[in-house]
Amino acid sequence: MKPKSRPESSQLQLFQAQFQQLLNHDHPLFVLADKIDWNRFDVAFADCYSPDQGAPAKSVRLLVGLHYLKHTFNESDESLIDRWLENPYWQYFCGFETMQHEPPLHPTSLTKWRQRVGAERLELLLSETLAIALRENHASEQELSRVNVDTTVEEKHITYPTDSKLFYRAIVKLGQAAKKRHVKLRQTYVRVAKKASIMAGRYAHAKQFKRMRRELKRLRTWLGRVIRDVRRKLPEPDEKLQMLLSLSERLHAQQPTDKNKLYSLHEPEVKCLSKGKARQRYEFGQKVTVTTSNQSNWVVGVELCKGAPYDGHTLASAIQTVQRTTGVPVTDAYVDKGYRGHDYQGEASVHVAGSSKKKLTRSEKRRRKRRSAVEPKIGHLKSDHRLGRCYLKGLAGDAMNVILAAAGANLRKLLRAIAPALIDWLTQQLVLAINSQGRRCQWGMAI
Repeated sequence: MKPKSRPESSQLQLFQAQFQQLLNHDHPLFVLADKIDWNRFDVAFADCYSPDQGAPAKSVRLLVGLHYLKHTFNESDESLIDRWLENPYWQYFCGFETMQHEPPLHPTSLTKWRQRVGAERLELLLSETLAIALRENHASEQELSRVNVDTTVEEKHITYPTDSKLFYRAIVKLGQAAKKRHVKLRQTYVRVAKKASIMAGRYAHAKQFKRMRRELKRLRTWLGRVIRDVRRKLPEPDEKLQMLLSLSERLHAQQPTDKNKLYSLHEPEVKCLSKGKARQRYEFGQKVTVTTSNQSNWVVGVELCKGAPYDGHTLASAIQTVQRTTGVPVTDAYVDKGYRGHDYQGEASVHVAGSSKKKLTRSEKRRRKRRSAVEPKIGHLKSDHRLGRCYLKGLAGDAMNVILAAAGANLRKLLRAIAPALIDWLTQQLVLAINSQGRRCQWGMAI
């Protein structure tokens, strides 16, 4: 059922102090809460709820506000709820008028809401941050029309894949699935497979590769025996077991030189990507396109690139995503040399770093130098806004995490733009304290 509108005041709240009376009206979160168009989300997400079936849902403002705060301040679903209870500014940001002492929802409700809404509708959270920047003159349409485009890897929350680990996990999962369905296997091989997996890792570390390959051959043989045993005793498996058997057979058949290898049993879509980093040769996850404004580094578009395509083949969709998110046509796109040979044929001018042979104006030189500003922005997205490792499930979770990380980065940028008002308020309070109490302020600080 759709969320019920919260009454403006009730008899139980008559004797409670209102946030309007308690909080500092110049605090960045307080100011920003009044600038966001919350009704926009109510209209956009209305068709995600049944009109007359089920219990009333939680407020859309509450769920949107929690996701903004989660990726702005780099919190997990559980720690987000804990901090929300302690912070009255967070509660006001989510639409409450008085102090709350109980969690507004269970952390798993955030997961269910994300799955219900989907990545396409979540783009609205990113679009609203850019709309606020335009309304408050923190950015201009001309600025958003010149963009920097680059790709990065959103790593998945999986262990570093090795053949020995994967064989052992497949054997364990097949044994557990058979036991759950009351099927007794001839032999599970769990105990001997664990020892063989450990020894394979030790032999690899000691560079005794002939012995390592012997242990891997044993693990592969045992996995094949378990697969055939389950197939014989469950000729018509259910959908979940059929998927596990298919992945196990794919793992059993793959060779070291194969393409599109399986790197995780619970995340089979994971790709192995090499970005040329000295510290980390291979990353396991999905390729992501990040687009920022050339001048002030607003994140104006992000997109998940399925199948790990060549960078130049992602440029056209990246520019389309920016224009859909901002509503501003892109006139100039600045990219690195990885985009040479791109297939974009739109109206925007594509400037590849180091490829211009004509004489450039001073402003054009400055814009080309600003292309590299997208690199530290990607670093901040990974370290501060939960893009470094995706804990959400599947390709849908990857796409949602990218969009929410971008929205959190823009929201933090807006908070920094509003912060000078808070500094002015603190200065005024300090001056009043000095005037009222002489050379010592009300917090006991010596002046």
